[in-house]
Amino acid sequence: MTQAMEWVAYRGSPLYDEDGNVIGNIEELLVETDDGPPIWAVVVNEAAPARRSYVPMRGARRSEDGQGLQASVSGETVRDAPSTQHGDDLSGEQERQLYAHYGQTYPDQEAPEDSSSETGKPGLLQRLLGRDSR
Repeated sequence: MTQAMEWVAYRGSPLYDEDGNVIGNIEELLVETDDGPPIWAVVVNEAAPARRSYVPMRGARRSEDGQGLQASVSGETVRDAPSTQHGDDLSGEQERQLYAHYGQTYPDQEAPEDSSSETGKPGLLQRLLGRDSR
């Protein structure tokens, strides 16, 4: 799946871990570049609705039931990953921690001097579609 519109169709759908267990429902998708495919899914689980988990979409595919997507990571790995509370965005430092947690290289970017991790300014990731664009 490389077309953004294919991915957008899965907003609100379940996201399964590598073993087919439900992680939660896809709330939104994040990209690194305006024209790139979704890199992360932001997932909300009904058991902890205030917690937003970030799941890498590298290697993701349609689930066997055709109703959602299946990620290539375990549910345990997702539970142990950096997360945010509902309404909060990842800081640049949290993004770096997220990439490291999943064993991915954080893409190099030239950041303005005032966007250090200490300021909490946003990093690389951006929404594929805004939160209110459903």
